Amino acid sequence: MPNVGTPAATISRIAAINTNITNVEATGADSDHRGRINMAVEIKDVKHLEKVIKLLRGVEGVLDVERSAART
Repeated sequence: MPNVGTPAATISRIAAINTNITNVEATGADSDHRGRINMAVEIKDVKHLEKVIKLLRGVEGVLDVERSAART
């Protein structure tokens, strides 16, 4: 069964460490009950990026976290 609280938990945890979310896109669950959340956040420096990635990996139901290229 899909974890319907994962998007809310993800956003809540990011907000708890005073990180601004600038964009969120989510897709519904597929046949494997997996969805995808693409999120853009404001990162201050490498240490902040590492903190956000570690935090997201700790959210129940999150299978992977990856950094994409910076948007200009």
